[in-house]
Amino acid sequence: MFWKLICEPMRRPRSRRRALWAVLAVALGTAVAAAMLSVSLDVGDRIGNELRSLGANIVISPAADSLPVEIGGIDFRPVSEGAYISESSLPKLKEIFWRNNILAFAPYLYVPARVRTASSEVSTTLVGTWFDYPVVRDKEEEFRTGIRALNPTWQLEGALPDDAVTGPNGGTVNAVVGHSLAARLGLRLGDTMVLIPASAHTSGEAAARTVRINGILTSGGAEDDQIFAPLDTVQEWVGLPDKVRRVQLSALIKPEDELSRKGPKRMSAAEYDRWYCSPYLTSIVHQIGEALPGTSSRAIRQVAETQGNVLSKLTFLMGLLAIVALVAAGLSISSLASLTVLERREEIGLMKALGAGNGMVAGFFLTEMALQGLCGGLLGFAAGQLLAKALGQVVFGTAVEIHWLVLPAMLLVALTVSLAGTLPPVRRAVREDPARVLRSA
Repeated sequence: MFWKLICEPMRRPRSRRRALWAVLAVALGTAVAAAMLSVSLDVGDRIGNELRSLGANIVISPAADSLPVEIGGIDFRPVSEGAYISESSLPKLKEIFWRNNILAFAPYLYVPARVRTASSEVSTTLVGTWFDYPVVRDKEEEFRTGIRALNPTWQLEGALPDDAVTGPNGGTVNAVVGHSLAARLGLRLGDTMVLIPASAHTSGEAAARTVRINGILTSGGAEDDQIFAPLDTVQEWVGLPDKVRRVQLSALIKPEDELSRKGPKRMSAAEYDRWYCSPYLTSIVHQIGEALPGTSSRAIRQVAETQGNVLSKLTFLMGLLAIVALVAAGLSISSLASLTVLERREEIGLMKALGAGNGMVAGFFLTEMALQGLCGGLLGFAAGQLLAKALGQVVFGTAVEIHWLVLPAMLLVALTVSLAGTLPPVRRAVREDPARVLRSA
């Protein structure tokens, strides 16, 4: 009898149209919510990868280092001063808990030097680094990294040198020159120059090497006045094997929240486990310190905060759109339910006069709207996946996969929206006096 009462109104054209509008209202709301959730699940990491154009967000340096002499973020101390990091320890960066969130890193060895051409001689900084270096994590897995991967927005005319040692014993060294330095010296691709680095083991003309310009780099920073050469070459050149001054690293991070700013020393055991297992900037820095003892890691706050702010604001915007769509769907359901209750006042009065309780009357309307909500949720999920694919291609330039885990979430959301929108008019319906309703009929 109960299900017969629910199905009977569907024979009326007006009731069918109203039910259809209810299904469409829920479908529109859940479609937007499903699309926003699918997009956030699928392109969050890809957006983070796009934000890597901002450069490194973590700098690693020796913990027991001497006072640095830095101009424009570059260390100008003589190579004989200060502490160093072992180059051979750097593959451990890909062994930490959040190793997959470490997208790129590059070591740097800064050497003050003089560059001499046929017409002039100027002071500069020789930088030993990785260009596109294979870091072997085990016998089967290889991770290529270096300044190419770390700084995707740097512009290069020509090509990067090979990371293998070139010309350590007087031969020609292939290098990349910053465009400002190249313009000042009037150098072009393929030209050669004499480079004299300051070294603890060699000095003067004994350290001079011929350098061929393999590429001209434009970064918009201090790098435009420097010379970049393979790290192994520079290490052997200045007598510092396996030594680097600092490491810059780019990591995919989660926006900061109250937990990440609390500090591990003030956390409970449960909070510490949750913090350690979340890709916060602070937790990744902490794990780097565990992997590389004797080093100190610090965040490049401007870059890290920009990345975190963009991701958090984008997530907030998508969540806000989903909430607004669901609220609009709930208001539509409430309006349609009010019309249904008003149209069926006589039926409600008759049911209560025949002994139906408030629970049965409420269950009658809530069950009807719940079924419509579930239908709308199924339709909204399908429409949401299509919308997510369109948004992924148009806005983010990437395909969005179907996430089936979103389906039960959307059915639950659709059911909640339908019942929440139906409750206010149903509460009014069960309070109706059947005698007054039947007399006015």
